[in-house]
Amino acid sequence: MLEPTTSTGAATAAVTGVTLVGLLSGLDAGVVIGAFAGAVVFVLSATEFPIWKRLAFFIVAFVLGVLTANFSTSILSTVAPESVTVEKPIGALVSSATIVWILIAVISRAKNPTFNFRGGGK
Repeated sequence: MLEPTTSTGAATAAVTGVTLVGLLSGLDAGVVIGAFAGAVVFVLSATEFPIWKRLAFFIVAFVLGVLTANFSTSILSTVAPESVTVEKPIGALVSSATIVWILIAVISRAKNPTFNFRGGGK
């Protein structure tokens, strides 16, 4: 079992690293942190995959969360009421938390063209 100081140190190093990447790379730091948080949410919810696959999915979710933040923000803005302002970090978080599940669904649909998303796989 890991010591609490080890876990806390690792979490602090991860958040510091993500923040520095956001600040030094010219990317919006909020988008980088949002994509990181969304990728963490995905990895924590994807317990049915082995650890090596979850790590690969984490990288994919993080990168795609940063790249699709604007698209997700525009979709969320159209769905949300006008009194709610959706910022890019929220779009990055939602995108990185859901993009791998969407890709898995599309791939399974392509592998099985008779599969119907509405039910009744006939």
